[in-house]
Amino acid sequence: MKENTATVGFVIEGTKANKDGKYPVKLNIYYGEGKKKYGIKESVTKEEWEKLFASNLRDNDLKSLRTRLKTIETKAQGVIDSLHPFSIVAFEEAFFQRTSNSGEQHLSKLSYWFDRYINILKDHGQIGTAISYQTTINSISDFKKNLTIYDITPEFLLSYENYMTNAGKSISSVGIYLRQLRAIINQAIEHNMLSADKYPFKKYQIPAGRNIKKALPSDDLQKLLDYTSDDPHRQKAIDFWVLSYLCNGINFTDIAHLKPENIQGNYLYFIRQKTKRTKKKDLRPIKVGLNPKAIEIINRQKNTDPANPYLFPILDTGLSPVTVKHRCQRFIKWVNKHMEEIRQEKKIDMKIGTYAARHSFSTVLKRKGVPTSFIKESLGHSSELVTENYLDSFTDEVKLEYANLLTQLK
Repeated sequence: MKENTATVGFVIEGTKANKDGKYPVKLNIYYGEGKKKYGIKESVTKEEWEKLFASNLRDNDLKSLRTRLKTIETKAQGVIDSLHPFSIVAFEEAFFQRTSNSGEQHLSKLSYWFDRYINILKDHGQIGTAISYQTTINSISDFKKNLTIYDITPEFLLSYENYMTNAGKSISSVGIYLRQLRAIINQAIEHNMLSADKYPFKKYQIPAGRNIKKALPSDDLQKLLDYTSDDPHRQKAIDFWVLSYLCNGINFTDIAHLKPENIQGNYLYFIRQKTKRTKKKDLRPIKVGLNPKAIEIINRQKNTDPANPYLFPILDTGLSPVTVKHRCQRFIKWVNKHMEEIRQEKKIDMKIGTYAARHSFSTVLKRKGVPTSFIKESLGHSSELVTENYLDSFTDEVKLEYANLLTQLK
């Protein structure tokens, strides 16, 4: 555990003056190598700020402000002194009295740490990840209620793993839930609410496994590539499915976010939305060679509204992250609904939902003898960055050559 090293101070936000020329005063908490600022509903001009702490201050309004700041400082320092060890999370809970029970008992609840992180994810627009973490804490609560971070032991983890396995969860799902639980425990340790020597994942290994995905037979895939329909809904669904297949298995959320500037000549450039929201630096766009069929689909389905900046009429400007997430989910559900109708019409045995297009991309190229350094069986998993680096190493001519192989199944 770290020693209490937090101190209190005040600053003004020097670039954000209001209409009266005043700047907000912020409470600063310095701790270890970090700091956090909090609004306290006070504001001053720069001239007033320079006078505020002078020993010969005569302005009664500034004297009153100085008294209020001193009161806040005393309260903040008192909270800091009461925390052993200091934690910025515990400080915020106690100082702002966000709950009726803001002591260590509340902060030890596992649900608190999940809720806290879920709210952070939502604030950053990572709605899908927030939903995933909510699903994980719901699963844990179904297994055992009212857990604290101290209840997460190697024995608990093994018991929870067995519970999920017996309930029919796949190894992949079990791994996702446990990795998210591990991330939450890591946050509790980072904020000094759990000792590092109590880390339960030192003596417990999260099971790893891969879902075996069956490849769509070439004959069935050819049926989809040749498919046309007088029904505009089915035609639109098959167009987007085939476009995904032809464009490195691009997922449908990324399709929805494409803009005309993502296309340059015979190439499509894009950064995956799930990668864009991470803290990774030097994000390299995926570069896709567009074959004639892909270009034909883009031209047929592209947006005709000049006021809409997106390539396809799926999203609009000014949407909240939650609305964007729901739009993408409805889009995927809509495509899957009509692809199921096409599957039945063409008497295809395998399910042909949106992810089947992604998997078919890698499978077909593998069948064609394309080097495994160009493709990976599991696009979008933990090895995705490595995959993208491999793709980036090939010449443009090779990319176009491989893109054309996707429609040459015989």
